[in-house]
Amino acid sequence: ERRAALLNLVGIWGASTDAQRRARELAAAYMTDPTSLPGTLAPAVLDVAAYGGDAALYDRYLARLEQLASQPEEYYRFFNALPYFDEPALVARTLEFALSPKVRTQDAGSLFAGLLARPWSRDRAWAFVKEHWAELTERLGTFQGIPTIVMGTSNFCTTAAAADIRSSFEREPVASAAHGSARSIEKVSACAAVADRQSRPLSKWLTEP
Repeated sequence: ERRAALLNLVGIWGASTDAQRRARELAAAYMTDPTSLPGTLAPAVLDVAAYGGDAALYDRYLARLEQLASQPEEYYRFFNALPYFDEPALVARTLEFALSPKVRTQDAGSLFAGLLARPWSRDRAWAFVKEHWAELTERLGTFQGIPTIVMGTSNFCTTAAAADIRSSFEREPVASAAHGSARSIEKVSACAAVADRQSRPLSKWLTEP
């Protein structure tokens, strides 16, 4: 678990190209032989390999999903790695995939939430959710995936985002997600307030000799 956390930290948030390259080597071996990685390390390897990964790797992940439909543990390792692909074209593909019949309705919400949680896909995912809100509520059901998507909006951190989220849910409220949307707006507003309060002192401290 510690190795997995370190790989995630260095490969994604530290943007280490060496760690990403090594993760892709390990992921390629894992797709050929699932016993090549311990179960505790495999998810992190797939996530880091996906970050900065290209369309060819993305296609291999999708192919594995089709092959692993009857093996839930392995399936979700690849499924949960899809939001880590950060190329805009691949983010768009993941959004379309999440809304497609290929994704179980019980899983779609978590995929959207994963995209809303990542800084490279957050804005695009929220725009997509707003655009397809009626379709999402009809397909996922208001008591299944929608509350998960609503909670995913809590990853924003600006006053503008808080206002947008509030107005969006006021225009098209979902009773089952009312509490979640209120909590999300509260969290985004609090984050924005802290950021506004601390940004100037931090900038000053960073620029002082």
